[in-house]
Amino acid sequence: MKVKADYHIHSTYSKNKHGKSTIEEIVQKAIEIGLEEIAITDHGPAHYLFGIKKNKIKEAKNQVIEMRKKYPAINILLGVEANILDYSGRTDICAEIIEHCDIILCGFHLGVLYSTAGDFWNFIVKNKYATINNRLYQDMVEKNTEAVVNAMKRYKIDILTHPGDKIPVNIDRVAETAEKTNTILEINDSHGHLNKEEIIRASKYHVKFVINSDSHIKDNIGSCSNGIKAAIEAGIDLKRIINLKGGE
Repeated sequence: MKVKADYHIHSTYSKNKHGKSTIEEIVQKAIEIGLEEIAITDHGPAHYLFGIKKNKIKEAKNQVIEMRKKYPAINILLGVEANILDYSGRTDICAEIIEHCDIILCGFHLGVLYSTAGDFWNFIVKNKYATINNRLYQDMVEKNTEAVVNAMKRYKIDILTHPGDKIPVNIDRVAETAEKTNTILEINDSHGHLNKEEIIRASKYHVKFVINSDSHIKDNIGSCSNGIKAAIEAGIDLKRIINLKGGE
């Protein structure tokens, strides 16, 4: 069993060599391993370490258009992995970015220029301290969940990436909102979220899942064995995973 598409791939359009393969190298590798569809989804520009520069989005889209002509055997999408910036659910995507994107991913990340110093304090400092303070932990779970839920309500997000990674969230509330907003929940092969238990909880709601590699180098494209294993162990109907080959 394997995936037929991979919608979470970082390229050399990421800053600081976060992604190590060019779009063409990614496309060639995807064809080699038999993928039918891929999405190039570098971090949004607010990620000060790895984000794609806003003025490079159009250039990346033009390159994707060229690759579609050169490699018609595979469907190639351009997207972005947006960053959540505050508790109101704002992200770093805007109309200027969206107009060039075929797909929008969104998740919470470190190394981001959050909206205010207060958001940095809550997201980074308080969440770290919450790991040793149970009462604060419960408070932060609710606040973190609110940020993710608000982002899904505020934007048309196609895929919510690795929910539960970096900061803890209430998976039930996230999945309940994803059902209403028609947002697909990612089982991320690299980060381990959604994990088996989170998949079980999320599956109580009418949501779909996707297993992505979150690859940063061409050789990892389509490598989703950990995510597939977690989904099988969770016992969900594999037809709910949109990109699974053999799960139909």
